Amino acid sequence: MIRFDCDWCRRTKAADEIWILGLAAEAVGVTAARREITILPAWNRDTAVHPLAVHFCCEECKVDYMAQLFNDRPALASDVVLETTTTRRAPAKSRRVSSSQAKHRARRKKRAA
Repeated sequence: MIRFDCDWCRRTKAADEIWILGLAAEAVGVTAARREITILPAWNRDTAVHPLAVHFCCEECKVDYMAQLFNDRPALASDVVLETTTTRRAPAKSRRVSSSQAKHRARRKKRAA
């Protein structure tokens, strides 16, 4: 079974919900870094399981995700992680939640109540 979670607020997609799907990529070179995201016109399960797929439960989550992804500040060298094909990182055990993510979750809970 595959479970789809929002890449911003981590809410789990229900089978009957319509979500926003995109493909995101980042290429880090010696002198430059390039980030891109393509928002697809419709949800497609085959594309949704792609390793570069990003999933959003609503327009607000998509906007917040893209604002963080395309911030004006360049990444610090200490923040850039290069990974080779032979090196794998263990999945993170905990995830920090930004204040805008926490506010979004609180609004969702309030609307659901």
